[in-house]
Amino acid sequence: MHKHKYAVFTMDVEAFTDTECVSQSKTPVDVDLLDGFDEYIKILDRYGIKSTLFTVGKLAPKIADRLKKYIRNGHELALHSYEHIAAMTVSVESFREQTLKAKKMLGELFGREISGFRSPYFSIDGQRRDVLKELGFKYDSSHLGFLKARHTVDLDLNGFRKLRDGVFCDNGFYEFELSKQKVFGQGYPVSGGGYVRLGNWEFIKSLIKKYIKANDYYVFYLHPFELTHQKIPFLKDPKSYDKYYLKTGIASYGKHIEQIIQMLRKCGYTFVTFEELSEIMNEEARQTG
Repeated sequence: MHKHKYAVFTMDVEAFTDTECVSQSKTPVDVDLLDGFDEYIKILDRYGIKSTLFTVGKLAPKIADRLKKYIRNGHELALHSYEHIAAMTVSVESFREQTLKAKKMLGELFGREISGFRSPYFSIDGQRRDVLKELGFKYDSSHLGFLKARHTVDLDLNGFRKLRDGVFCDNGFYEFELSKQKVFGQGYPVSGGGYVRLGNWEFIKSLIKKYIKANDYYVFYLHPFELTHQKIPFLKDPKSYDKYYLKTGIASYGKHIEQIIQMLRKCGYTFVTFEELSEIMNEEARQTG
C-alpha cells in the first residue's frame, strides 16, 4: 500500500429526465430534481471536500450560475457527454463530434480547460477512450469494471501502467476506475450510485470498510435525484426494478454519505479532485523516475 491515501467525491450532474428509465417512459416529467445537486455540495462543504462535477453539456447553460459558484469555491468541472446517451450506442465519429462540441462549449461558457470525462452509464471502449486522448482530455473515469451493468463493456487497459489499484496511466493520460470490493470472489461496486444506495446499509457499509482499509484510492459518485427533497414523480410504465431504483434509499442517502466520509477520514484518506489526483500522480512519477 502507498503512503498516501486519496478519495475523490464526484457527481454526475444531470437532470432527472436523463435517467434511462425516465427518458424512456411515456409519462411526461417536468421536474429536474437538481435540488439534490445543491444538497450534495452542502454535505461536502461541511467537511471541506472539493468534488469533481461531471456535467452533461446540454444541461450546463441552464445551471451556469450554480456551476460557476461551485467552481469558484474549488470544485472541478468535468464533462459527462453532450447528451446523456451511452457512448457505445453511437458511432465513434458521432462520439467524437458530440464530445468535442461539449468540450468547447463548456470551455467557452466557464472560461477553463475541461480535462476530465465520464461517459453516461460508464459506457466506453478503447476506441472512444482514444478519442478522448485526441481531444486533449487528461483523464477518464468511465471504467466501472462490472459487466452486469447495462451498457458497460470490458474496457481494454493494454498499454496502461497500473499505479495503484484503480489508477492506470498511459503517457500522461489517466483512467480512474470505480472502486469495487470482492463479494464471493466477484468485484462489487462500492463507489456510490444505486450500488450503495439500494442495498442493505449495514452490509454495504461493511464492504466499504473492508475496501478502504485495504486500499489507498476510493471514488464516490451519485446523481442529483438521489439526494432530492422533492417528491419523485410517479411513472405509469416502469419495470419493477426501475420503481425500486428510483425511490429506495433516497431519504437516508445523505446520512450514509456522511458516514462514508467519516470512515475515510478515520482511515487517513486525503480528499482531492480528479484533476488534483492527476497532478499528484504526475509528481509521484517524476520522483520515481
